[in-house]
Amino acid sequence: MGRFFFPLLFFITLFLAACLPFPFALSAQTNPDLMLPGDRLEVAEGQGLVVRSHPPGARVFVDGIERGRTPLRLENLVPGRYAVRLESVGYVSRLFRVTVRAGSVVDVSLRMEQATGRVLLRIQPAPGSPPQALLPLDPRISVDGQPHLSTALELPAGFRTIRVRAFGWEDVSHTIYIEEGSFTELALNMSSASFALSGGSLSRPRFNPANAGSLGTTTFSFEATAPGRGNFAVRNSEGELVFARPLGHFQTRSMSVRWDGRNARGEALPDGVYTLAISASSLPWDDSPPAEETLSLAVRIDSSRIIQPLTLSSGKSGLLFAPFPSALPPGSFQIAGSVLAGSPLAPPSEAGGPWTSLPFSTAFRFSPLRRLELIAAFNALPRFGGDIGAGASGGAKWVLSNAAEGSLPLGLAAGATISWAGETAITPFGMACGMEFFLPASVDFGRHFSFALTPAVLWTGGGGFPWEPVPRLLVSGGLMMRLAYLSAGISVRTEHALDASRPFVIAGGEVTFFPPPSSFVFSLMGGAWVRDGRAGGFGGLGIGMIY
Repeated sequence: MGRFFFPLLFFITLFLAACLPFPFALSAQTNPDLMLPGDRLEVAEGQGLVVRSHPPGARVFVDGIERGRTPLRLENLVPGRYAVRLESVGYVSRLFRVTVRAGSVVDVSLRMEQATGRVLLRIQPAPGSPPQALLPLDPRISVDGQPHLSTALELPAGFRTIRVRAFGWEDVSHTIYIEEGSFTELALNMSSASFALSGGSLSRPRFNPANAGSLGTTTFSFEATAPGRGNFAVRNSEGELVFARPLGHFQTRSMSVRWDGRNARGEALPDGVYTLAISASSLPWDDSPPAEETLSLAVRIDSSRIIQPLTLSSGKSGLLFAPFPSALPPGSFQIAGSVLAGSPLAPPSEAGGPWTSLPFSTAFRFSPLRRLELIAAFNALPRFGGDIGAGASGGAKWVLSNAAEGSLPLGLAAGATISWAGETAITPFGMACGMEFFLPASVDFGRHFSFALTPAVLWTGGGGFPWEPVPRLLVSGGLMMRLAYLSAGISVRTEHALDASRPFVIAGGEVTFFPPPSSFVFSLMGGAWVRDGRAGGFGGLGIGMIY
């Protein structure tokens, strides 16, 4: 036996030497529950035990005594072996054992698994319901408002509300308590629904048929509980029928019909209040008489509600280099993006040669209130040499006088912007660095032409922070032509400073196309600039949408 003693002692010593430096790893191997994806075990110099969980906030019990919530640090634990349990409402408890040794801290991070149970739904027609061939049962299942595609559900523990909807059938809702690891088979009987219309709403309670695409329409949305057929009719304030068309058979719950504010001959109707009505009847599956339902809403046609897409890249809405006083109607918005090429405006420190950069812009304008318009823009100047410049602007415009609403064809607004454009002072899109106050004024010539002149003052400086005590004077002007689905314009902007021998001038032209029935806006643009004895020309493209 002596000859086996020393080899046996050698292997025991080797085993202890390998295990003693890693006491926690050994504990992990004897606790399979601890080794789940996302768990982390670390031993470092220090003292005590650190317990973390994902998500945090789990209650921590050490040898059955609650010590706090994760993340938890226990530095006063005496060396020894402990049983640690984590509990959190709605999650599976975690239990592990850990050995804490003098001079070391054990850091445990555990992932808490959500406690779930399974539910199997059996959805079937109630006795006396119409045959499936006449009224198909196609259920839509949701649990606590979240849709589910299958009747076999795995749900978090706790109270859950299961709702089943199907076109032509009454909604069924059932609240159930899900226990951890449970399995429940739930039978739901559905009865055929009575025919009814509900949920009537208009996308635009006030609109102008002269606006392009969907901007010149309103959509009447409603819900039908069961199959039916109906008609759509429009009457003026005197009760006269001005437009009508059949809607056909209702085959889905959610229905809608669009009206462009015109009569059957395609002529735009005059301003005023009109009544839109949906008249429908059911399609009974037995010998019962059809049910009749009517849903009505009022809409106003307002020719002064003009929604015109404008250029936004400079942080002000108008033409490329000249703001206009008009603003969007309340609730409307426009987003736009554009890119330039050629020889766009460059900082004074650069040569400004052709095809050295590819500037682009993204912008957004929105009208939260009547006469108020908010706008934000971002300009970027990526250079082919590898570096990039940037600019950002935010501002507001308040319409003082609207040419479309007044007796005179004059428009006036007041606005302010604050912009940062790095060291460039002005971006290729005309965004000036600093604080700017502007006063755009316009006059309309006939139905299609408008001229705007905008004086402004600009406090500017290097790095985007105003530092010049005396502001610069800015003057811009532009001429715009407006057609049904197209607009075009030319604009020029000049900047005058007291210490400048020659003014800076930049000019541009643009054509904007917004084809029906979409809300997309496409544009072509080009221009030229002169600054400190240098000059350049550029062209570009733009795309966006207006609603």
